[in-house]
Amino acid sequence: MLMSQGIGWLDRTSGRCSKRGQRGLSLIEMMVGLAIGMIVVAGAIVMATTQLNEHRRLTLETQIQQDLRAAGELVLRDLRRTGYWEVPDYGIWAANGANAPIANPYGATTPAVAGLDNSITYSYSRHNDHTNAQPFEDNVVTANEQFGFRVNGGTLQFKLGGAWQPLTDPNVLQITGFSVRMNVQQIDLQGYCTHECLPGSVTCPPTQEVRHLDISISGTAAHDPAVVRSVQLSSKIRNDRIVGSCDS
Repeated sequence: MLMSQGIGWLDRTSGRCSKRGQRGLSLIEMMVGLAIGMIVVAGAIVMATTQLNEHRRLTLETQIQQDLRAAGELVLRDLRRTGYWEVPDYGIWAANGANAPIANPYGATTPAVAGLDNSITYSYSRHNDHTNAQPFEDNVVTANEQFGFRVNGGTLQFKLGGAWQPLTDPNVLQITGFSVRMNVQQIDLQGYCTHECLPGSVTCPPTQEVRHLDISISGTAAHDPAVVRSVQLSSKIRNDRIVGSCDS
């Protein structure tokens, strides 16, 4: 005959307690279960942390790429206007009683017309430069007609009105590289002159310089130097430069 004894059954005939009725977990089983659970939770935390970091990095990369692209478009858009002159015909033929053609005062750039540099300055004519006394182009490069781009302290700057203004936010984007390469193609304009060039002339025949810009800008996220991005842009300057003039 069997009698219940709490955690087991007592067999009166044999005097031994049977364990067939034991309920719950032993201490070892509980510790093993807790260890397995902690491993699963740790793996889930690592996976979630990795996904959050990847999402943060992707967001930073997108923001930096967009900021660089926007800055590059602004640089390229303004550089296309380099050398704009309201009276370009003055550079080929004498006009308004002048004895000889005059050079385009807005034609020069720094660095020189060809080469690679990390900054550039240039100029172009502005319509609001006119006055009642001078209703047309005055052929004088004033401070509000001088422009440029450079990198200073990790910030891309724009020269406007004689002063350098920040174009990018250093708290978000650190500019690490800025280069401008100008490629020049020269075209002989002798065929447009009414007279042959005089012997020994150093300005005749005039040449037309077709200029093409290659711009590269690179930068890193201010809060994560590992996030590095760059953009490359190319365009032709709309206003060709005329060098030299026809002999009278």
